[in-house]
Amino acid sequence: MKLFNELLGFAVLTGPLWLILVLLPLSLWLAIKLAKRFKRRSAKIAGGVGIFLLGFAVLFGDEIVGRIYFSYLCSTEAGVKVYQTAELSTEYWDANGKPKFFRPNGDLDKRALGDRYSETALTKPYSSFFRINERHQQLLDNSTHEILGEVINFMYWGGWVSWNFSPHRSAIDCPEFHGNIFWNDFYLRFFKPANSLK
Repeated sequence: MKLFNELLGFAVLTGPLWLILVLLPLSLWLAIKLAKRFKRRSAKIAGGVGIFLLGFAVLFGDEIVGRIYFSYLCSTEAGVKVYQTAELSTEYWDANGKPKFFRPNGDLDKRALGDRYSETALTKPYSSFFRINERHQQLLDNSTHEILGEVINFMYWGGWVSWNFSPHRSAIDCPEFHGNIFWNDFYLRFFKPANSLK
């Protein structure tokens, strides 16, 4: 049973790859069949290549262009915006000036910050054709109802083939916003010891 589950998991993870391995020969076969209708050799070659590229582009062109567009958005429009910083008293910092609001594993301990600060996230469609969403994760000061800053990120859900034939739909987001190192640095942009801003 364990072997069956592993094989099933492998099939699920490689589903789009198997689809490509089936559709690629099919596109090639179709191109060869239709290219035989041309009389001149040069027309057969040009027609066959053109038909193959057209068939392949129809199936996978949005995936290729979508990933390029997603990478462009990640490098040009995604990022961290700091609108204002907040002073935290000495109870939030240890004797070495390190924050007490991080757990030993590096995660933010939101309880240590109290109820004054919270996060909110807003996701909205950015490009329905390429299946790209824009996500704003904001840090709020609940006492003033102001946004201290935000992370603007993009999520890409894949092209037509992966969207319609993948058994598990999941998005990828901009890789620079992963891990505790990024998020620790993000929070330290906003929270400063009370005497550091003077």
